[in-house]
Amino acid sequence: MFEPSYRQLRLLNEAKDSEVAVILLDIVLGYGSHEDPAGAMLESIKQAKAEFEKRGGYLSVIASVCGTEEDPQVLSAQEAKLKQVGVICMPSNYQAVKLAAKIKEIVLKK
Repeated sequence: MFEPSYRQLRLLNEAKDSEVAVILLDIVLGYGSHEDPAGAMLESIKQAKAEFEKRGGYLSVIASVCGTEEDPQVLSAQEAKLKQVGVICMPSNYQAVKLAAKIKEIVLKK
């Protein structure tokens, strides 16, 4: 369903923008999706976070993983991979967006 190379490239390009404060990711599981959608994004996430750290900043990455334990990719396994590289996993994309908006609000107050 989702070939990850464009998402990887886009993430790395956004990390070069000093006005970016948060990245939102939707990870979709199930038949037809990538065999390891979270795993495919890990290296790009680490590189993007490192890019921010070089500039003395911090990149918040928030994800919602749409799927179940019964999906071939296994919901908890995908979330665990993301959490290992500092991604905040929210239970829905609505909650992920709300958290991102709150982070933006805090960053703009600084």
